[in-house]
Amino acid sequence: MMINRWAVATMLMLQAACVSYSSVDGVDNLWREIPLEEFRRGETTQAEVLDRLGPPSQLIRLHDSVVFYYLSQKTQGKGRVFLVWNQGEQRSRYDRAVFFFDTGGLLTEMAYSNESISR
Repeated sequence: MMINRWAVATMLMLQAACVSYSSVDGVDNLWREIPLEEFRRGETTQAEVLDRLGPPSQLIRLHDSVVFYYLSQKTQGKGRVFLVWNQGEQRSRYDRAVFFFDTGGLLTEMAYSNESISR
């Protein structure tokens, strides 16, 4: 019994798979466990923030201040994989905390993002 080449090619092209994936990047968003009010302007030091939250995702030096930037990112996606054509969609969510310190290492400003993600 001989199989038609075109029939085989058509069957291969119609083969499809669904994919789903998720990833979490950045640092643990420990800042969600600590009320923002517990960090006090003019009193909380860089060392205290490091002790409570660990190393930041980024350490940024500005003219006369230092910024600790904490970022946690969660990405989820799904798609369809065909032999000759693929389709996918992805959604990323970000959870951030930012702390500004003066030249003496004291907290001057801080903020959490409105969007939070679960760990």
